Amino acid sequence: MSNTLEQEKIGELVDRFYSKLIKDSYYSAMFAERGVDIELLKSRQRSFISRLVTDDSPADDEKNVKQVNERHPFQTTPERAGIWMRTMEETINEMEIEDSIKLNLVEKIRKLMNHLINK
Repeated sequence: MSNTLEQEKIGELVDRFYSKLIKDSYYSAMFAERGVDIELLKSRQRSFISRLVTDDSPADDEKNVKQVNERHPFQTTPERAGIWMRTMEETINEMEIEDSIKLNLVEKIRKLMNHLINK
């Protein structure tokens, strides 16, 4: 059993996720208001998820928290975070990837999301 996720699958995950997320009125409006380049956002998300699936040390966890805080200098509400997280988790669970990778990825993302909520 492997703990890695191929770049092709990561790309598919990110593409599926953002195609769903931009259908949410809050996120589509927020992205438009902030002039978010969705393709750049997706590229960053692919890189970040690639790192998440391979990072396993506490130092890596701290580095990821720092990056999330730097890229997201705002606090989010539990409701908005819930929409984002449910969409991500749903997308991950739809993917044909090993269950252990799914569980690990969801757990790591959930921990990082909690940092944004609890700023």
